Amino acid sequence: MTQGPDPHAAPPRGPPGALRLPCAAPLLPAFLAPLLACPACGGALAPGPVGLDCADACGAGPFEVRGGVPCLLPARGATHAVAAGRRTVRAFERQWRRYGRLRRLFGKDARAMAAFLTGARMGGRIDAAWYRGRTVLDAGCGHGRYLRAFRALGARAVGLDIGRGPEQAGLEPDPEGLAWVQGDVLAPPFRPASFDLVFCDGVLHHTPDPARGYAALARLLKPGGALYVWLYPREGRVREAVFGVARALTTRLPDPLLRWLCFLLAPLTLGVRSYSGTRWGRATWGECAQVVHDWLAPALQSHHAPQEVHEWARAAGLGDLEPLPVPVGFIAWRPPSPTAA
Repeated sequence: MTQGPDPHAAPPRGPPGALRLPCAAPLLPAFLAPLLACPACGGALAPGPVGLDCADACGAGPFEVRGGVPCLLPARGATHAVAAGRRTVRAFERQWRRYGRLRRLFGKDARAMAAFLTGARMGGRIDAAWYRGRTVLDAGCGHGRYLRAFRALGARAVGLDIGRGPEQAGLEPDPEGLAWVQGDVLAPPFRPASFDLVFCDGVLHHTPDPARGYAALARLLKPGGALYVWLYPREGRVREAVFGVARALTTRLPDPLLRWLCFLLAPLTLGVRSYSGTRWGRATWGECAQVVHDWLAPALQSHHAPQEVHEWARAAGLGDLEPLPVPVGFIAWRPPSPTAA
């Protein structure tokens, strides 16, 4: 006869310092719990009857925790996941469900992603040794593979995504140093000055207010921390006009039709510049189709000029703005604390 669980048994033990939740809910990793904040008021979070509650009783929540992943989205009226935002979220969740387990994404396998994080694309001050012992946020982590790369370099890696992309792509958490949170980059649910590096690669242009997102992410930097951002650049008038007309249709197509259209248009990557380096002839058909999906599926998409990022960084109090070897890619630094050695 099979017996049920002993109601008098001790609760399951988790990693030292882990935040214990009610009932049999999964534990939050010890390194993640102190970083979290209420997305509505920025207050501390505490275990509640059904998940996490705002300790400041601002009225937000309760916030669900699913499989150890906190869902810290703002209230529906405050998040950008309305109308076009909801379609954008669904588009990316489909993308990671369909393509997230490919060996290469955007032209990069695991080794190439690690090289990306230690090469010229990260500026002149970040190398492999820099990451050890640091805490890094991948803001808009999508498929989550950069989280693995950050962790492999010795960092504690935290992902933030408005959808459930990491789960769709099969990412596995590591209670010692890899976790993710469902939340909005426009209202990131973390305490200020929590991260040594905030990495936001090709994300803010898929929100309704990239400038607001930049300011919100800058507030998360520790003194001496860095904010990496890459945005879609403004292209020539012809490309902007053609893609604008095409996207007016493709962002409203049913998913099965859009999927086949992206496969049919995969050869476009032979002649249309892809900043990931994915190109017809040296990438698989599926990899090229994934890039076309990225161009045509998300309802929210904007293009930017370098001067905009200069203005955002200045307004956020960041300095040492360094242009990166890709259009509208920059890394900026929070000045160190005056008391730092």
